[in-house]
Amino acid sequence: MTHPDRPKTVPKISEALDTALDLTLEGLKASKDTIVDVLSVPGIGIAFDAVIGILKKVQAAKSNRNALTSLHEEIMLLVNMLQRLAKAVATELPADKYPADSAERDRAKEDVFRSAGLAKRVETLASQLEAICADADKLLKRNRFSRFLHSTGDVRAITDMKDRIAAARQAFQMENGVMIEDKITEALSGIKRVIAMQKAEEEERVLNSIPRADGALYGSATNAMKARFLEGTREQIFGWLEEWVEGHAARTGTHPICVLVGEAGTGKSTIASEFSKRLEKQGRLGASFFFTRGTQDLNSPAKVFSTVASQLARSQPSLRVPVADAAREHLKRGALQQLEQEFEDLVRRPLSTLSSSDHAPIFVIVDALDECTEEGPTLVPTLLRLLLSAAVPPSPLRVFLTSRPEPHYIHKSFTAPDVQPHVFTMSIQDSRNTVHDDIEHLFVDALSKHKTSRKWYEADSSIVGSLVNKSDGLFIYARTAIDFILDDPDDELAMRERYDLLLSTEGAAGRAPLDELYGNVLVSVFPPRDRFPKMQDRLKRVLGYVVALLDDKGISPRTLEKLTGMPMSESVPILNKLRSVVIFEYCNVDSRFRIIHATFREFLGDASRAGNDFYVNAEEAHGRLAEECMSVMQSFAEEWQGSGADAQATFILQFFTADPTLSHVVYACHFRPANQLAKTSLRPSPHSSPGMSGVTDRK
Repeated sequence: MTHPDRPKTVPKISEALDTALDLTLEGLKASKDTIVDVLSVPGIGIAFDAVIGILKKVQAAKSNRNALTSLHEEIMLLVNMLQRLAKAVATELPADKYPADSAERDRAKEDVFRSAGLAKRVETLASQLEAICADADKLLKRNRFSRFLHSTGDVRAITDMKDRIAAARQAFQMENGVMIEDKITEALSGIKRVIAMQKAEEEERVLNSIPRADGALYGSATNAMKARFLEGTREQIFGWLEEWVEGHAARTGTHPICVLVGEAGTGKSTIASEFSKRLEKQGRLGASFFFTRGTQDLNSPAKVFSTVASQLARSQPSLRVPVADAAREHLKRGALQQLEQEFEDLVRRPLSTLSSSDHAPIFVIVDALDECTEEGPTLVPTLLRLLLSAAVPPSPLRVFLTSRPEPHYIHKSFTAPDVQPHVFTMSIQDSRNTVHDDIEHLFVDALSKHKTSRKWYEADSSIVGSLVNKSDGLFIYARTAIDFILDDPDDELAMRERYDLLLSTEGAAGRAPLDELYGNVLVSVFPPRDRFPKMQDRLKRVLGYVVALLDDKGISPRTLEKLTGMPMSESVPILNKLRSVVIFEYCNVDSRFRIIHATFREFLGDASRAGNDFYVNAEEAHGRLAEECMSVMQSFAEEWQGSGADAQATFILQFFTADPTLSHVVYACHFRPANQLAKTSLRPSPHSSPGMSGVTDRK
């Protein structure tokens, strides 16, 4: 009998223990599915069921409360360990980056759990807990009187169960002094790095599969001559551009589209190149596409959106995955698709994941729209409509474009009712008052770099002023005049003679400055006395190749000889003399040559401007080159068929590794169709009529 004054603490303690056990059982049942799902290792559910069974049985047995309390505490240590393990996995594999049932998540867990031997550990743990649960049945088989007689034995049994659970927990948790949570965390970190690297490699493969025109990038070798910006010039225009970039100036407003208009040779491409360079240094440049007249891929809108998308994925980390995901699906339908489809898949869709409210502006530079001549009237308006629509808020895209004031369909695109409110247009003419000083700076800088030329111009203060006036605001005139005069900067007499030639006005009445300049340059280096019939033929042939070659990197005299049969001994002397208008390294037969500025190609292709001595019939030039390409391809095919398997394998390797010995075959295979197409497209249509720009150079 209980003493009346003794506190009734035992029932209260038993009630508290029962409550704790009940709560533990409810918690185990609630957390079981989560932990089983996170770990996804066979046997985890069995282990949980065994723990729940042990608790239920010992609770029902009403055994020694102290022993039960110790057992309960040990079980909680086991459960807490499993929860920490599940939390470590969930932390390392967050659902937002590794969604449930994703291949990356499943692979990470599979690889890590295998490396950590987790499946074997869980299997052992579950087996041990099941055995302990079976032993707990013995407690339930005794009646109350029996349990009273065997209370000491029950304590030992429960303590034994506790010790076995502790041993099982420790064996599961620790191996060679390393905690399982730490091992899993470290392994997951490692496999995540591997997965991220492999994912990046796969994304890179997808991005590399996007068709692109690498020569369109502002910093490409093709655009090297457009990058000859002289610091301290065009400051007024760049001041306006900086205001536009910041979007807070009264002059430029917050328009997402800026268009720079100017005549040929006024320096638009140099401005665009320098602007791209500055934006890239600021981390703001998304992409650039510089059109080039007469160069395959760079005179067509076909690869504009795919090229822009490829650059956006690499310049903007936030767009890499969206572009790669879009491209992965897009490329299933083919490499090159219609402009609208390419724009929708590769540009608009990735950009739709961003907004101007939470992303800094992304700038895209498109230079020389007027040089996009392939299907220009048909495709350029579509290109502009799509590109400009992508720059309308809330998109973070900002677009900078340059163009001549003609053709009229370009201007019409800028003034469309749905686009015009978003466009800020400025003209090179708006900064005309500073152009004179900029060109003077250009001449002084060039002439000052050489001792002889500096001495020459400093002795006659009128030299620079006369050249500036002759340039008439055209930077390409100034650049070409500099290269022409300074062909040999140590020969003062030659500089004087070439300077006098440029300033001569004989026969120049009514001619535009560039026509006069190009004509004078050609007459100077190829005077009539030297142009005997065979020399004239060689000159016209080289000029024809200058006009018709479509490789944006140019080709070398060595390749030209293999491609066309024109000996290097004939082409190199002519190219040496054309170096003020053609890129070429003096006397280097492996130096690739190409035209410096599109205006020289236009000059040569117009009989009224170039005259009979230098006029190139572009249709005939493209046709001749196409025939020569076909001849090379036929010869290669015959050689291929007559060779053995080993030789054919060598040919394949040479072709796909761009072996210089097959450069003529590579050109023929790549560009012959384009030369043939150019020949056809240059034939005048009986229904064609002269184009009308109807556009001034003013805003």
